[in-house]
Amino acid sequence: MTNKKVISHAEWIQLLLGVAVIFGGIVRFFPGLMAGFPLNDGGMFLSMILDLKASAYVLPRFTSYNQLDIPFAYPPFGFYLARLLSDLLNVQELDILRWLPSFVHSISVFAFYRLASEILRSKGRGALASAFYALTPGAFGWFIMGGGLTRSLGSFFLLLSVYFVLRLFQEGAGKFIGLAVLFGGLTVLSHPEAGVHAAATCILAWLFLGRTVKSFWHACLVGAGVLLVTSPWWLTVISNHGLTPFLSALHTGSYGAPIWVVYWAGIFSVEGFFPLLAVLRVIGLGWGIWKKQYFLIAWSVLPFLAEPRSAPSVAFYPLTMLVALAFADAIPYFISKLRAVKSDLEELHQNNRFNAVLFLALTYLFVYSGLYGFRLLGNSLKPNDVESMIWVKESTPPGATFLVYTGVESPEIDPFVEWFPALSERGNISTIQGYEWLLAGDFYEFYGSLTDLQQCKALDCIENWSDREAVNYQYILIKSDADHPILKSMQGGNYAQVYSVDGIVIYEAPSP
Repeated sequence: MTNKKVISHAEWIQLLLGVAVIFGGIVRFFPGLMAGFPLNDGGMFLSMILDLKASAYVLPRFTSYNQLDIPFAYPPFGFYLARLLSDLLNVQELDILRWLPSFVHSISVFAFYRLASEILRSKGRGALASAFYALTPGAFGWFIMGGGLTRSLGSFFLLLSVYFVLRLFQEGAGKFIGLAVLFGGLTVLSHPEAGVHAAATCILAWLFLGRTVKSFWHACLVGAGVLLVTSPWWLTVISNHGLTPFLSALHTGSYGAPIWVVYWAGIFSVEGFFPLLAVLRVIGLGWGIWKKQYFLIAWSVLPFLAEPRSAPSVAFYPLTMLVALAFADAIPYFISKLRAVKSDLEELHQNNRFNAVLFLALTYLFVYSGLYGFRLLGNSLKPNDVESMIWVKESTPPGATFLVYTGVESPEIDPFVEWFPALSERGNISTIQGYEWLLAGDFYEFYGSLTDLQQCKALDCIENWSDREAVNYQYILIKSDADHPILKSMQGGNYAQVYSVDGIVIYEAPSP
């Protein structure tokens, strides 16, 4: 008679963390592999990476993107990292934008595991939370796109900076000050919104988990250290442009939406046919209130107060930890009240039924994460798109200005209009990216104007729009179906067709 081997709790943690990393990596790399081009955005970032090559790694005053003299004020760490990797490995910048975001966000599973284990005081619950973090459908989308170069780095360093600040507050060891400063500085230097959220979260951590004179002075040292290590960047930007670019960017944070509406929308977001995560989030919130997990509850709300634009992606961290508590503690506890079964995770890992349910839940999330990845493929440039932009670069005057019409009414999620200035090296008056550093309070008015442009159905509408906005262009590029009414309105006019490929037509405007 053979003895059945029982997996230890440590082995169970390693297995679960391995599942999170491997299968989380698959769903993050799969869309880029299938698309053959960086997903969605990243055009302006490509120009900024190339600008660093032209400047020999000296921070430029302006970026060449879209010929607008946009201040090079964006936190530059991601661009320097991409430039360095491209030069050292002899890899094309587009390939860096295609793969580096997925890699960084895949290894962020380890950072989340360390933070979740620290907050939940359990490596088992941390590993469980990491599995849900890795396989939540839709939660990784913005981080694996071309623009995810900075978003993924900001997220990764935010998790590490909060982790080391927590260790500093709870253990008081001075060795954590340097690590907190390092990763806090990298957070600020990677993404503008991540820096705001990291600072807000660390303040919240002190209020709930610090509140001693010693931890207060430690927090001051960390804050001063972060200012010091980031000062070469922000002092250079201020010396070149003053505070204007930073003040302008503050006006584009999606302020005004009711906090609780957005908060509950994030909780009840559903991916798939069964609202598994929505149910677990609600249970986790209730359990967190009952068990006085007030830090997690407050942290899930704080991002919407600190910086609403990227708040859902930051609130996702505490909500995922609450999901783990719901799965590992709340549900087993109530089942134990109905039946004489154990509910401690340190023993539950040996329960075949518990592991079977966990396996089914993670399989379900993996499948729907894969399906979500398929949806991302439609929001990437196709070979015809790239071919048309290369033609523009090679066949039109360097200073030419284009009006690109695609019919996509939301300019921030239209990859064609964003990538056009980067790949063609020509200006496009219908591109919104970069204006957040220029227009301040007029940003959303311009955003609405571009939406009006993409709603046009005839040439006279476009011409009226350009007269109203007082903008000139030498070419119109139309990306649409062959039977679109705007193409019919171009026929017989004064515009000369100079290029045509499936779905893309370019017209040269008559001389003024």
